[in-house]
Amino acid sequence: MTGTAQIPQQLTASATESARQPVVVLCLRLPVTVEAVPTARHALRGSVRALIPSGPLDILELLVSELVTNAVRHSPHSGTVTVEVLRRERSVRIAVTDAAATLLPRPRTPVATADEHGRGLMLVEALAEDWGSRLVPGGKVVWCDVDLLSA
Repeated sequence: MTGTAQIPQQLTASATESARQPVVVLCLRLPVTVEAVPTARHALRGSVRALIPSGPLDILELLVSELVTNAVRHSPHSGTVTVEVLRRERSVRIAVTDAAATLLPRPRTPVATADEHGRGLMLVEALAEDWGSRLVPGGKVVWCDVDLLSA
């Protein structure tokens, strides 16, 4: 799996600076394949491990897995998925951009017990402080925020 991850120099910013504006801690561009999910999960863990408590880290890993899985399932297979993680004073935002610009996602309810799919956005809705999606040139971005103090 080839992906490009960048951990910006801003990580060394002072606490005062990071309180004022978000700091990009991960920017990852991956091909649309099933390997994108574990790659994004491991890259997220590696980039934020030293910045946040372990409890929210598990939630962030689950949420990035769900968002990237949805992007891979609904994107053209020749495209890419971009994962950005931003650290704010009290929260972390995960934003996943893909090339599927047909419809904005929404949780499926109700989901039958035997269904193998359809619970990802329900998990995002339950675990994130906030989430949303919007169309962008060439696709869409789906994002979620996790409050580090309540996770």
